[in-house]
Amino acid sequence: MKRVEIVMNEQRVFDKVSEFLRNEFTSRKATCVVIGLSGGIDSSVAAYVAAKALGPKKVLGLLLPDYSVTPKIDVKHGLEISTLLDINHKVIEIGKGKKMLLKGFPNDKLARGNFLVRLRMAILYYFAAVKGGIVLGTADKSELQLGYFTKYGDGGADIFPIADLYKTEVRQFAKYLGVPDAIIKKKSSARIWRGQTAEGEIGVSYEKIDTILKNIDYDKISDSSKLPIIKGVDKKDVKSVIEWILSNRHKHENPVPICKIS
Repeated sequence: MKRVEIVMNEQRVFDKVSEFLRNEFTSRKATCVVIGLSGGIDSSVAAYVAAKALGPKKVLGLLLPDYSVTPKIDVKHGLEISTLLDINHKVIEIGKGKKMLLKGFPNDKLARGNFLVRLRMAILYYFAAVKGGIVLGTADKSELQLGYFTKYGDGGADIFPIADLYKTEVRQFAKYLGVPDAIIKKKSSARIWRGQTAEGEIGVSYEKIDTILKNIDYDKISDSSKLPIIKGVDKKDVKSVIEWILSNRHKHENPVPICKIS
């Protein structure tokens, strides 16, 4: 099945996301939105739109590094975004707390990585509860369809404003918003262990991932035995993406409201 490629209208995307944010903010009687600023492209884009749509003083950005796995450049970029947008922000190093909580636990790399993500989300919800705010999720469409997120971690926010944009579209939208080029070009990573990158873990570039996702019927995928032929993409990459989707179906049992653009 051949899909028609649609050229992004960045102003329309901005208007739709802004309207979504204002409607959710008002209907939930929120006083602010709380967002985890990782220094990556998704959280930066979400913060930009939130600050412009709601006003910078209604956005609280929390930087939650674990310096055993978080590069200092990520904190620098998160602080840069906070300063550019003039939003309220706070840096909380959580590595020591994580280490203390996990003392004596079985040593499992993935479990510890997911625990770190859930710890961050718990802190976001703590501040949202104290301030009468809502937690702004930063997942994009590529991550959600792949299931490349932690259940009840970064997949557990109140709303997802950019979840109808593929990763490559988020990068394009980021240029329109004026997000610093260094953040746009940085490799995406959940930073759940040292040196981890999304594309390295998945084994396929986001350019290919998005091409595959746009050329499959996501809702009808049931197995990886019959692979669609996609021009310019190796079958092994198609198989890899489909296997990621199938193995993570369980993560979509409780959907979070997202802004629908297309």
